[in-house]
Amino acid sequence: MTFEPSWNVTADASTDTIALTAHGFANGTVLAFSSLTGGTGLSTATRYFVVNAAADTFQLATTPGGTAIDITVNYTAATLFRPGYLSGAATVPGISTVRLTATNADPATSAEVLFTIGIEPAAAAPDGNVDMVWNFATDDIIHQPTSTLVLTPVPRTTPITPIIFVKEGNDLIVRLRIVKDTTVIAPRMDADGNLKLILKELEPENEIIVSSDRAEQGVGDGKSYLIYAKFDGATLASSLSNYENDQGTFYNALAEFEFTYHNTESVGPELITRTSKTFGVNIERDLGGL
Repeated sequence: MTFEPSWNVTADASTDTIALTAHGFANGTVLAFSSLTGGTGLSTATRYFVVNAAADTFQLATTPGGTAIDITVNYTAATLFRPGYLSGAATVPGISTVRLTATNADPATSAEVLFTIGIEPAAAAPDGNVDMVWNFATDDIIHQPTSTLVLTPVPRTTPITPIIFVKEGNDLIVRLRIVKDTTVIAPRMDADGNLKLILKELEPENEIIVSSDRAEQGVGDGKSYLIYAKFDGATLASSLSNYENDQGTFYNALAEFEFTYHNTESVGPELITRTSKTFGVNIERDLGGL
């Protein structure tokens, strides 16, 4: 994580533009200069706003959406920074402090103000868990194969294509994040709430596995739920016996998440229960158990 990231730039008087390849600044972004070499029209320790942003250039104004500043002589070198801005991922948990002063205060620079920033450990550290997303807007369940959040569901097929593969006797921990469209949400579960993974055999429609434990992890955009299920028991063994053949003993079970959470609205019951769309789990007999 970087506080007040900076860049080396140049400024062209003929076009009144600042050159910075792939800068990514949107119009209205606040910038300032810590140093300027040559040129006229710009000052250090002055707040500017990006206007007329293009891919590799932009202009500056003294007010948001204002008229671009007239740079009368080229700047051959300058150091640009984003005042008060934090960028990048937080890699080390802990507490950091930042001291800021307002250099444009009237009639003089403001007194120093101390800000404290707390960084929590990552809610989704690399591990052997199965990561999934439940989109509350559509009730789709989306498998997360990498650390990059995927929000596009795989088209549903008939029969349903499995997205989790387990063996009899396995321990399974699912890390579930709940989103609404593209925003991570954190429904309030409380002690009375619950979040379960339920698996059923299609024919006959028997409930073969229900998760036995769950926990909440992280806060805000990093909120996730851990759900534990053990793939064993007489019901599972009996269901596997229905699918014995020369190619192996396995079948695709139907699964869903069931979430009971606290209702914060003024209508309806105190606890709300909803279930996800059905998805597939491939269950295979453990060869060591034969």
